[in-house]
Amino acid sequence: MELLLIKSHRYVSGYIPGSNLGMNILTQLLTNKGYEVQMFQGYAKEAMNYVKELMEKEDKPKIIGFYCDFNNIHWVTIFAKEVKKLFPEVSLLAGGPQTAGMDAGFLKEASIEAACIGEGEETILELMDFFIAQKGALKDIRGIIFRDEEGKLVETEPRKPPEDLDDIPWPDITLTNDYKYYGLLPILTGRGCPFGCTFCYEGANAKRVRRHSVPSLMKEIRGNFERNPAINYINFLDDTFTLDNKRVNQICDEIKKIRADYDFVWFASAHISTIDKHRDMAKNLADAGLKKIFFGLESGSDQVLKSYNKKITRKMAVNVINHCVESGIHGISGNIIIGGPHETRETIQESEDLIMELLYDAPGQFETAYFSFLPYPKTPITLNPEKFGMEIYEDLIDCCNEDIPLSRTAELDFTDLTNIRLQANKRLQNEMRKIYFDGKIPEAVILDSYRLGREYGVFTRWNDYVYKNIPIDDAYWKMRASDEYVLNDQLGKAEQEAIIHRTFELWLYTDVSGEKPKIFDKTLDETDYTLLKLCNGKLSKKEVLQQGRKNLDPQEQNLNFYAEAERSLNKMEGNKWILYRQP
Repeated sequence: MELLLIKSHRYVSGYIPGSNLGMNILTQLLTNKGYEVQMFQGYAKEAMNYVKELMEKEDKPKIIGFYCDFNNIHWVTIFAKEVKKLFPEVSLLAGGPQTAGMDAGFLKEASIEAACIGEGEETILELMDFFIAQKGALKDIRGIIFRDEEGKLVETEPRKPPEDLDDIPWPDITLTNDYKYYGLLPILTGRGCPFGCTFCYEGANAKRVRRHSVPSLMKEIRGNFERNPAINYINFLDDTFTLDNKRVNQICDEIKKIRADYDFVWFASAHISTIDKHRDMAKNLADAGLKKIFFGLESGSDQVLKSYNKKITRKMAVNVINHCVESGIHGISGNIIIGGPHETRETIQESEDLIMELLYDAPGQFETAYFSFLPYPKTPITLNPEKFGMEIYEDLIDCCNEDIPLSRTAELDFTDLTNIRLQANKRLQNEMRKIYFDGKIPEAVILDSYRLGREYGVFTRWNDYVYKNIPIDDAYWKMRASDEYVLNDQLGKAEQEAIIHRTFELWLYTDVSGEKPKIFDKTLDETDYTLLKLCNGKLSKKEVLQQGRKNLDPQEQNLNFYAEAERSLNKMEGNKWILYRQP
């Protein structure tokens, strides 16, 4: 084997090592050129064990290449050092967005012989020629960094990114470790971004947008469905999916045709300004099966947005997100950065005010979280932080996993930003719960969230932050979303024969230690408790009422028994304790 490509991260709760399309494409490209290449994606210990096992085999790799991003650069250093110590004969390479920030010290410490800067399809072929066939010299390979004989960093001439993406192989997602467990298809339809946000690696380093042709894109999507009809969720990874309105409409038209043959939904990221300019786009996206859309909101302060060069305003963001809801897009997500340029407590309050407004404009549909500012390499802010009223904590960068602030502003230091972010996320989650408990989320929205999650794997923070943390409600909505269970007023003539089900295990949430049984903060009288025990999923409503009277009023002296029992059942339904299944 000539090459092993590895993407590996430390274990962090909630992080899933997803498919790396760039690494996958390089694997296809090199395989087509006759090289034997493998790729591995997984957590740190898994990756280390995999390398050790592979190196014991006769056909062990001559080169190991590490994918480096902001979240794993510290681990890559440890990983590479250990691999080189155990297997000094192996050549080590690096690629990925974080290589743009590597220096000679990093290359020396990690024993990295060369690192690819930018898109690597052409560069990797020349690196393989050098390390495998001993052809040429590193100094003549464009788009890399390496250490010369004196240990100094050499950065070669940048390589022009490939123009015709249709000439580049599509990734083979069956190579992803967890492919068989997920119905997710990640697709990158284009590269580059023209917006030039001052914090963004993509905008700073690959401004020219290049795209796969729509016929090539549709051929690839259909090919994946033919190979695996179980795919039910397409994740379009483009930063600028909505950049070209005409192309978006073409893609939507073609996706509608594919959806006639396969059951799936999809996700895409968008820029506020593009949908603001083309108001028909949101409806076209929704009609074509897009169920969730992401916007980089970044801030609710127009001053901070201007410093980010976002080319949007707070008012524009509110209008576009409300327009997306009206257009039928189920889920709208948008992140907020804390600790950006010229950030103050006032600008952060503006961001919180924006988020609260959007939560109430689109309850159950708009979602967000607050993140710390990440100083990606060779972006305007990282290169000149003082111009943006910031200071970068350089000594913390290599050990970060998006969980601590890596910069400070004139007003807010490390401790301030840490506390503000924690408190803001807590207030956000508390407000989401309040919106739910106040009944402001339409039932149809909640049911759609559960159905999309169950059938297609569409993630929602409303479920993560709110619904699933209320056990009885979570079970209730799951049952409702299955379409097998209904409310009493939906039964019609079948009311008496419908089977009544509790939505939870009675013993799990019922406290019988007091004078009267309680379920959380609600006290049950004798009628409630007796009937609830009978709602076991085996008896019809008629049978529950009959058995209830037999237990509670055996002499049949209470002329109002059935009316009282009906009120009790209705109350329990209102508490989300019971549902009905049609006979």
